[in-house]
Amino acid sequence: MSKIPVEDSDGSLDVLSWYEELSSGYDELYGEEQSRKYIRIFKELSLRSYLMNKKQVILDLGCGTGGLIKFLYREFRNVLSIYYVGLDLSPLMCFLSKEQIDRIGVLGDVVAGDIFRPPLRTGVANAVFSITVLTCKDHLEEVVPNLTKLLKDSGLLCCTILCSDPSRHKHYSELCETSASLSRWEVLCIIK
Repeated sequence: MSKIPVEDSDGSLDVLSWYEELSSGYDELYGEEQSRKYIRIFKELSLRSYLMNKKQVILDLGCGTGGLIKFLYREFRNVLSIYYVGLDLSPLMCFLSKEQIDRIGVLGDVVAGDIFRPPLRTGVANAVFSITVLTCKDHLEEVVPNLTKLLKDSGLLCCTILCSDPSRHKHYSELCETSASLSRWEVLCIIK
C-alpha cells in the first residue's frame, strides 16, 4: 500500500489511484482519527440541532468508507431522519460506503464523482459535510462558494481544510462564518 499519493508527469497528484489502493485499509489507518473529529464537530459545536428536523438531506462530500454516516447513526439514531448522499472520487470507497449504508439500514445513495465538480443539483441539501478532503491549495475562494450552492435555504456547510502552514489559518475566518482549529494542520469551517 502506498503511503503518499503519486505525482503524475505534470506534477499533479494521482489522488484517485492513491485512494483506490488505500480503500481496503482506510478504516484501520484513519477510522479512529476521523471519529474523534466527528465527535468534536457535532458535540462541541452543537450541530446536533441540524439533525433534529425531519427529512434532512445530508451530503457527505469525500465520504470515503462511510465513516460519517456510521457516526451519525451510532450517535443520533433515535432522532435521525435523513436521506444520505455520499460522494467520493474512488469507486472502491463508494462501494465500501454503500455497504455501510446498507448495513445500518439508513436511506441513502453513494455517487462516484469529484468534489470540485459535484454531479448534484443546486439547492438539494440541508447540510453538506466535507471532512478531511479540502486543502489550502484547492482554490478555496472558488470551492467553498460552489459547495454552498448545494445547500437549501438555511442550510449548513461544514468542512475542514488541511494546511501545513498555520499562518494561513487566519485567512479562513474571512471565508467561513465560523472557524475553529481542529489541530495544528486542520481548520473547521462552518457556513450557515
